[in-house]
Amino acid sequence: MSKKEIITGIIVLLIISMTSGCLLSWVYGATKPRIDEQKKIEAARINREIFPEGAKFSDTITENGMTYVEVYSADGGLAGRVFDVTSAGYGGPVAVKIGIDGELRIKGVRILSHTETPGLGSKISDIGFLDQFKDKFGNTLCLKKDSAEGTVDAITGATISSRAVADGIKKLQEKLSRAEK
Repeated sequence: MSKKEIITGIIVLLIISMTSGCLLSWVYGATKPRIDEQKKIEAARINREIFPEGAKFSDTITENGMTYVEVYSADGGLAGRVFDVTSAGYGGPVAVKIGIDGELRIKGVRILSHTETPGLGSKISDIGFLDQFKDKFGNTLCLKKDSAEGTVDAITGATISSRAVADGIKKLQEKLSRAEK
């Protein structure tokens, strides 16, 4: 190969790379508002799923290291809050939405995202597993295999993933209990 062919090849690759980068940036900019809107719609759907009796939901609030949405009943009173919590699972972070009423009892739990093992740890998203947390408080939120007071069955073969969800909920509840005092 001659020097001229090498320089021509480099210039062609540079032009292709720059064009691809610009196009990718343009597509990202054009689709970002729609993606953000879809994320808001999905978050609102999950909030209503967790708190079906909620008549009104506030905008997202970030305060004291916690991110949440306030839920109001039909009469305008505060019915509870829906928190976004992240805990460490087997395959990485597990993002969880947790609904808590005024008495700090769990109203509902939904998994937003995770990187757990498909077929095993990914079962933390199953409604059957998540519904075990409803109306629980304190040590009853622990896995049965971790505490005599625990009432939550871990997913077979995915104890670390199950524990990630349970620990995230329990830590949030403890933090809220301390804040109320």
